[in-house]
Amino acid sequence: MNVDIDMDADVALASKLDFGFDVVRFLYVGFFSSLPPWARYTVLALFGLTVVYGFVSWLRKRSADAPGTADGVQADEAPVR
Repeated sequence: MNVDIDMDADVALASKLDFGFDVVRFLYVGFFSSLPPWARYTVLALFGLTVVYGFVSWLRKRSADAPGTADGVQADEAPVR
């Protein structure tokens, strides 16, 4: 079985996720494996809180920028054109 591969084509042999996974694995093995459990859990909790805070901030900004919200209109008034 002979497979002919065109090397001139733009082919990605590895995905960007593979690189990210390798970086995370390197940090885990090199950094987390030598830490005591209390320090490891503290770092992971701070990282998790940072991710949650970023997600909540993104949701708040997204909902604040939503079109069609009538801020100055009360419930019993009709919007004025």
